[in-house]
Amino acid sequence: MKSDEIKIDCVMKRLLCEEFEAMESKIDAQYFGVASAKVVLKKACTQLELQCELLDFLNNFEFITIINKGNDPSNNRWLGEKTNAFLTDMNIQLTKEVSNIRQLNDECAIVANNLPENDKIIEIAETSFVYSRFYNDPYLSPVTARNIYVDITRNAFTKLDSYFVLINEGDITVGFLLFSIDKTSLSSTIKLLATDRNHKRRGLGSKLINILEGYLAEQGIKIIKVGTQIDNVDATNFYNDYGFKQFECNSIYHYWPLRIDLKETK
Repeated sequence: MKSDEIKIDCVMKRLLCEEFEAMESKIDAQYFGVASAKVVLKKACTQLELQCELLDFLNNFEFITIINKGNDPSNNRWLGEKTNAFLTDMNIQLTKEVSNIRQLNDECAIVANNLPENDKIIEIAETSFVYSRFYNDPYLSPVTARNIYVDITRNAFTKLDSYFVLINEGDITVGFLLFSIDKTSLSSTIKLLATDRNHKRRGLGSKLINILEGYLAEQGIKIIKVGTQIDNVDATNFYNDYGFKQFECNSIYHYWPLRIDLKETK
């Protein structure tokens, strides 16, 4: 391996080459209370030297999320052979073009950023997300897994770059959609979509998407992106019915280098 094939940024705790990108994850460290990192395997990493360089870097952390883009089989193979990382999710990415539709004129719906904290929205987030790679990690309790979505929601409040679509009945929120906008690529990413458990099967999810799409059309945004778990059939069917098309499938692993008991029991 040539010395210029891989770049190391010790200050940012980042490792970068053509095959992968690895970096410290301060967000995960905040959630789990341990030094954390994130790896994106961008293509097949077949060179032994590169694999060793990456694993040496990851030994500085206690928890790592590894995203194998495109579910590359060679990456799946060497991760299984050389680490105790385990598969926690098969994630599909979907996209659709923003339709040139008029935003629904609905006094009960709003789109806003820099939103003050809302206890009802947090309650909906706490009870809505049952499909998650965090629930599939035996080292994380169900309470920890559930609270991750609460934290994601809570951290979006009072942020200029975090947008909410809200549907209200009176003063009570019954559904929300959290999204971001990238004006450079003219795209938007749906981060969370949830409705109150007492208001299911009322078309609120479709209404949230309609309001989002109308708002994005007015802002000149061209593309909407969203990710979901492959085993979340309801969510996949919902987005497919609305015109989203799958463009990528990634395997996601959790890696706890210091915890080897799962490997030993195999």
